Amino acid sequence: MPSQWEKPGVERAALDGDTLQCRRVGTQEALRAYAPLLDFPFSSPPFWAGSWRPTRELASRSVEADRARAETWFAADCMRGKGYERVAPKS
Repeated sequence: MPSQWEKPGVERAALDGDTLQCRRVGTQEALRAYAPLLDFPFSSPPFWAGSWRPTRELASRSVEADRARAETWFAADCMRGKGYERVAPKS
């Protein structure tokens, strides 16, 4: 089970609002950081010059996976900046 964000004295509604805002920030920052690669035509023939198709798809998936990890990192950084900490879920 994934960890949760917690900040003393914060109600659930505020937590949900901050989480949503930080997810948006994470998405925006990750797209900004990876924009040059996301717009790059990885599947275009001039780039690969007839190279093996699975290699092209792997490169594209790799960039998307890196962007998704960056999005998670930026969102977590935003939450920490708001004073939240990750805690293990309560049983």
